[in-house]
Amino acid sequence: MSLPLIFFVNGRKVVEENAEPETSLLEYLRKNLGLKGVKLACGEGGCGACTVMVSRYDHENKKIFHYTVNACLAPVCAMHGLAVTTVEGIGSIKTGLHPVQERISKSFGSQCGYCTPGIVMSMYTLIRNTGQPTTEQIETALEGNLCRCTGYRPILEGFKCFTKKSCGLGENCCMNRKQSDEEQELPSSSAMNASIPPDSTQDPIFPSELQQSNKLCKQSLKFIGERTNWFRPVTLKELLSLKRLYPEARIVIGNTEVGIEMRQKNMHYPVLICSSNVPELQKIQHIKHGIGIKMGANVTLTRFQEYLEEAVKELPEPVTRVFTALIEMLKWFAGTQIRNVASVAGNIMTASPISDLNPLFLASKVVLEVESEARGLRQIVMNEKFFKGYRKTALQQDEVMISLTIPFTQEGEYIYGFKQSHRKEDDIAIVNAGLWVRFENRSNTIADICLCFGGMAPITASAPKTCKALIGRTWDDTIVTDVCRLLPEEIQLPHGSPGGMENFRSSLMFSFFYKFYLNVQILLQKKLGLLKPKIPESYKCAVSPYKRDASKSSQYYEEVTDQQPSIDMVGRLVLHESAVKHSTGEAVFVDDIPEFKGWLIIWS
Repeated sequence: MSLPLIFFVNGRKVVEENAEPETSLLEYLRKNLGLKGVKLACGEGGCGACTVMVSRYDHENKKIFHYTVNACLAPVCAMHGLAVTTVEGIGSIKTGLHPVQERISKSFGSQCGYCTPGIVMSMYTLIRNTGQPTTEQIETALEGNLCRCTGYRPILEGFKCFTKKSCGLGENCCMNRKQSDEEQELPSSSAMNASIPPDSTQDPIFPSELQQSNKLCKQSLKFIGERTNWFRPVTLKELLSLKRLYPEARIVIGNTEVGIEMRQKNMHYPVLICSSNVPELQKIQHIKHGIGIKMGANVTLTRFQEYLEEAVKELPEPVTRVFTALIEMLKWFAGTQIRNVASVAGNIMTASPISDLNPLFLASKVVLEVESEARGLRQIVMNEKFFKGYRKTALQQDEVMISLTIPFTQEGEYIYGFKQSHRKEDDIAIVNAGLWVRFENRSNTIADICLCFGGMAPITASAPKTCKALIGRTWDDTIVTDVCRLLPEEIQLPHGSPGGMENFRSSLMFSFFYKFYLNVQILLQKKLGLLKPKIPESYKCAVSPYKRDASKSSQYYEEVTDQQPSIDMVGRLVLHESAVKHSTGEAVFVDDIPEFKGWLIIWS
C-alpha cells in the first residue's frame, strides 16, 4: 500500500492521499490549497515568479536549511518530509506585513506586481539564512527573479535597508538622523535606506514533527499516477534495483530538466525515480594521495560551489585551478533557485550540448563512478568518447552515476572556462568552452592540451586532432594562427545548424581560444621570465574575469512646496494603491479569480 504524501505549508500539515506525480508544487499550492500568491509565468524556472522557500532539517548536523525553489518545476511528490513557506505565510494585511514586504511596497518596488511575491520570497529566504546580507548577496539572490516593470532600482534600493553599510560621513550620514513622523509614514530617499534589523517574530516556526524525527525522510515512496509512476528510494541498493526493473526511467533530483521537457515539450516519462534521499549520493570527500575531490552525484550546484570555494581558500593555488574555473562558470549558471536544487549528476547525465560544466569536466578528465545491480561498480573517464550522441552518454541504461572525482591540477597545468550568452546572468549559453593545457617541466613547450566546446555540435565537442598537432609546440602566437585554421576543419558548423548564427558561434570558438592563450601566456611570462611575445596592454583587459560591481543608482525628483495644496498629488511620493497587496500575494489577477463550473472564457 502506498504511503500518503506528507509535508508542511506555512506551518500547517498537509496529508495528500492521492498525490499525482505530474503535478507541480505550484499547481498544488494554487488549486488544492488556494494559495494564489505563487504565480505561474514562464513555467520553466527562468523568471522566479513562482519562488517559494523550502526548509529541511539535517538530523546529522542538527541544522535547519532554507532554500528557494521554483515551484513551477518542483514536483509536489518531492516535498515529502519538507516544509514549504509561501508569501502568504510570512505576512498579510490582516496579520501585519513582514519587513521585507513592507520595504518593497513602501520603496515603490512594484508596478504590475505579478513578480513581487517571488522577489519577496527570495529576499526573505536570504535574510533567514544570513541575517544581514551584503548588497552583492542580495543581487545574487535575486538573479533568478525577473521584473519587466520597475527596472530593479527601487527593489534594490528598498532592500538595501537590510544590509550592513558604511558611509564616509560617519555619524553625519543622512541615514543616522532621526526621522519625522511624516517621513516614517512615507519614506524619503534617506528613510528608504535606513538600516532595518531583520524581524524574526513573524517567521513561521519550523515544524517540530520534522525536527524531532527523520521518519518521513527515511520512507521509501511510491506514487501511482494516471500516466506516470513516481519512486523515491532511500538506499543505494533500492535505487539500483529500481533502475534494473525500469532501465528507461529518468532519475530526477531537482527536476529542472525533466520538468521543462514534460511541461514545455510535452514529453512523457512513464517512470520517474527521485534519488534525493540516498545518503551515498550526497557525500563529499578528499581522495588520498593528492588525486582530487570526490563529489556525490546528488550534490546540488549551490553546495558544489560553496565546497569548491572553501577548497580554493584552504589549498595551494596550483592544485585548485580547475576549481577556480568551475566556480567562475557556476556564477553564471542559471539562477539561485535552479542552483539550489539542480545536481552535478543531472548536469552531466542530461548531456545537453550547451551544458556549462561539461566542457570543463571533459577538459579536466573528470572520473565518474557508475554502478548497476547486475555488473557492480566501474569507473568512466570523461573524455572525447564519453558523449555518444545527442543526449546520450557512455553509461548503460541500468547504470546509475554514484560520484565524480575532480582531479587536482599540478604545477604547469592551466585550465579556463568561458561562456557567451544573450545576457550575463540566468541564461543558457550560445557557445561555451573548457580549455586545458599542460607544459613540460618549467618551460612553455606543450606536453598535452585539450580543447572542448559546447554549442558547436549535437554533443559537447572536443578537438583531438587539433590538440595532437599542438603537442611539442612552443606557446607563442604561431599556435593561434594554426588553431584558427585547424579548428574549423575538425568542429564544423554547417549552414542551417540548429540555433543558427553559425559564423558568430564559430568566431566565439576562436575568441575563447585566444582569451585562453592570452591568460596562459601572461602567467607563463611571469613564471618563466619570458619577454616575448610582448602582449599589448590593450589586450590584457581580455584576461580579467568579469566582476559585477554592486549596483549604484539615484533618483531625482522635485520636492513640493509648502504652498502646494494637500489634495494636489503632483510631485508627491504617493504609495501605489495595490503595493501592499502585491507584496503579500493578496492582489487578485485574472488567473486568481475563482473558477466556476460551466464558465466559458472568451479571449478577444
